[in-house]
Amino acid sequence: MDGMDTVEEQKSGFMSALSNAEVMRQGALVIALTICLAIAIFIIIWSREPDMRPLGKFETEELIETLDYLDSQKIEYILEQNVIMVDGDEYQNIKLSLARGGLTNNPTTGSEILMQDSGFGVSQRMETERLKHGREQQLARTIEELNSVSRARVLLAIPKENIFARHSKKPSATVVITQKTGRMLAEEEIDSIVDIIASAVQGLDPAKVTVTDQNGRLLNSGSQNSLSALSRKQFDIERQREEEYKNKIDSILSPVVGLENYTAQVDVTMDFTQVQETQKTYNPDLPAVRSEFLIEDNTTGNGAIGIPGALSNQPPLESDIPEDATNGRSRTSSGRSHKEQTRNYELDQTISHKQSQTGVVRRISVSVAVDYTTATAADGTVQKVPRTQQALVNMRRLLQGGIGFDMTRGDVLEVVTIPFNKPMDLEGTDIPFYEQAWFQPLFKLLVGMIVIMTLILGLVRPMLRKLINPEDADQYEEDALGGVDLGDATLDMLTTEFDESDIGIGADGSLKLPDLHGDEDLLKAVRALVANEPELSSQVVKGWLLEDE
Repeated sequence: MDGMDTVEEQKSGFMSALSNAEVMRQGALVIALTICLAIAIFIIIWSREPDMRPLGKFETEELIETLDYLDSQKIEYILEQNVIMVDGDEYQNIKLSLARGGLTNNPTTGSEILMQDSGFGVSQRMETERLKHGREQQLARTIEELNSVSRARVLLAIPKENIFARHSKKPSATVVITQKTGRMLAEEEIDSIVDIIASAVQGLDPAKVTVTDQNGRLLNSGSQNSLSALSRKQFDIERQREEEYKNKIDSILSPVVGLENYTAQVDVTMDFTQVQETQKTYNPDLPAVRSEFLIEDNTTGNGAIGIPGALSNQPPLESDIPEDATNGRSRTSSGRSHKEQTRNYELDQTISHKQSQTGVVRRISVSVAVDYTTATAADGTVQKVPRTQQALVNMRRLLQGGIGFDMTRGDVLEVVTIPFNKPMDLEGTDIPFYEQAWFQPLFKLLVGMIVIMTLILGLVRPMLRKLINPEDADQYEEDALGGVDLGDATLDMLTTEFDESDIGIGADGSLKLPDLHGDEDLLKAVRALVANEPELSSQVVKGWLLEDE
C-alpha cells in the first residue's frame, strides 16, 4: 500500500507540476500579448504624431510669456530647453496669433541693479548711470516701434562735462538692431534712426552714431571719416540706379521673350562732382543816371561895384563917346563864367549763381543676351534657331526708349542672341512623390500598419490560438521547439510525436520514456526531461532513493 500511495503522490505531483507549467505558459502568453498591444498602440500614436517645427529660441522672460500665451490658447507644443516646437501645419497661424497677441520683448537682462531703488545715500555716479540707462531704454523702445525692427539696444557714451572748452569731449552712441525675418532696413530708415539718437542726446553729432544689425553688418559708421562714408553712399546710389534700370529691362523683355529666355546686366557711371559758380555782368548799352549835380555862374558888363552907398548910387560922370562905337563897346564889355557839373550813371548789372546737380548719369552700358527661339523643322522636329535680325532691332528700340538711351553721352546698348545652356528642362516636370507634403504622414501610417499586421499574424494570432485551443497548437509547439539547445546538445528528436502512455511514471514508480536507441539518445532525453520538468525529476529521484532503502 505504501508503494501505491507513493505512486499516487508521484502522479499527483506530476499533474500539479504540469498544471503549474500550463498556468505559467498562459501567463507568459498574456504578458506577451499585452506587450504586442502596447507596441501597436505606440506605433499608431507615432504614425499620427504631427511634424513639429521650431517656433524660435527665446530668452527666459520671453519664454515664460510665450508659454503662458500658448497655454491660454490651448495650443500644443513641445519645449526643448529654450526652443518651442509647434505643429508644422499650424506654424503660420501660431505666428500670426502671437503677433496679434501683442507679445513684445522685455528689456535686456542685467539692468535690474541700475533700475532698482538703492535707498538713501546713493552715489552721484550711480544716479548718473541710472539716468543714462533709462534714456537708453527709452531710445531702444522708440526704435523698436519701426516695422522692420524686432529688437534694439542702445549704448550711449556721454563724457563728463568739462569747464574748459578745448578739453571737452563729444558724446557718441552705438545702436544694435535685430531685424525682423524677411525684412531689410532701407536707407531712409537708417537715417531716421541716426537722427532719433542724435536729437535725443545733447551735443551728439550724427556722424558719431554707429548702427549695426544682428549679423554684424555695418549700417552706419561713426568712426569712418566723411570721405569714406560719402564714397559708400555714392556706391550704394549707383547700385540702386542699376537695379532701377534692370527692373525697366525686365518689364520690357519679360512679356516679349519670357523671364527665363534672356539675361541682362547694367553698368552705370555717375558723376558726383559738386560745382558752384557765381557770375556778375554789366551791360554798358543801357546806362541810367543815378545822381546829377550842376553849377553854372555867368557875369557880363560893368555893374555897380562896391558897397552899396552914396558913391555907388551916384550917376556916372560925363565921358566922351568914342568915334568908333564898336571898338569902344568891345573895350568896355567884360564877362565872368563859372560852371560845375557832376553826373553819376548806374550800369545794368546781372548776378548769377549756379550749382551743378550731383549724381548725374554720365554713361550707361547695357548688355542683353536673348536665347534662341524654337521652330518646327520640315520633318516635324522642334529645333532651336537664332532670332531674326529684325527681332533684335525691335528689342533694341524698345530698350533705348525704356532706359533713356543717349548717344551723345556715350551710352552703349548691345542685344545679341545666343543659345542658353539649359542642362535640365523643368517644363512639365513635377515634384517627386516622396517629396510631396502628403508622403511622409502616409509613409508613417503604412509603416505602422505593416508592423502591426506583422505582430498580429506572427505573435498575437498564435498566442490566441494557443490560449483558446491548446490541442490545435501542438504542431506549432513542435515547430517552435525544433533546433532548441537544451543543455549540452540539440534535442531534435523531441520534435517528433510520442504516445502519451510511453512518457510518465509507471505503476511500479519507474520512469517511462519513449523507445530510444543508444545511450546517447537516452542521455539526451533525460537531460530534456530534467530541463523541462525539474519538480518531476526531483520526485523521480526521491522514488529511486526509496526503492534503494
